[in-house]
Amino acid sequence: MAAPVRRRLVCLIIWSCCMFTAHAFIEGLYCGVDNCYDVLDVSRESTKSEITKAYRKLAKKWHPDMHKKKEDKETASQMFLKIANAYEILRDEEQRNDYNYMLDNPDEYYSHYYRYYKRRVTPKVDVRVVIAVALTVISLVQYYGAWNNYQTALSYLCKDQKYRIKAIDIAKSEGLLNTKKKSKRSKEEIKEEEEATIKKIIENRMDKGWLPETSSYRCTVGTAHFVTLPYIKVHCLVGSLGLEVQHQEGGIWAG
Repeated sequence: MAAPVRRRLVCLIIWSCCMFTAHAFIEGLYCGVDNCYDVLDVSRESTKSEITKAYRKLAKKWHPDMHKKKEDKETASQMFLKIANAYEILRDEEQRNDYNYMLDNPDEYYSHYYRYYKRRVTPKVDVRVVIAVALTVISLVQYYGAWNNYQTALSYLCKDQKYRIKAIDIAKSEGLLNTKKKSKRSKEEIKEEEEATIKKIIENRMDKGWLPETSSYRCTVGTAHFVTLPYIKVHCLVGSLGLEVQHQEGGIWAG
């Protein structure tokens, strides 16, 4: 009873080993059970230009618009997709290297899945671009928040009687407020001009001690400092590492 079971187990192990070692092509990965090089009628030694030339030739031959019958169109469409898929894999150096590695190492079954889907899922975007965009967005948000706080403070000061009276006195002393009535201007226009003058005076005095924390200059400088701070830190870090290496080398030579 135990002998037949043992014999079947040994046969199953041998069959599994043969399956994983004999077949380098995996369904669902790259070109499936087909060889990408055979699909494009090229070899592993073919250059990128030769692969591109072979793809254009086959794509023209198997393009669905080149066939009139319905059955021929369906066959050509499937073949055209297969050719395009093989070309997408072989024209990319990283995918081609992974594919060649799969052909040379068919036993590493699960690692091939990992390599394949890692290339498919991972976005091909430079990390430096992502960091630059993120810093720009954060800086814009920070600047908008500072600008909004500045405008809120300015609006509050224009309504506060203490600062409003100061601004009116300054405007009168500098002759910016014309209280004489003019027939060609309405009361609304005169009031709007007075409000604009008062607002301008208060805004100019905000940088001179009235409310320095809302200074537009400080907001702009703070935003610029926020953008350049990461680059400054990286530059200082690299510089400190370089000095440390030089110090170590000097110690070695001195020893």
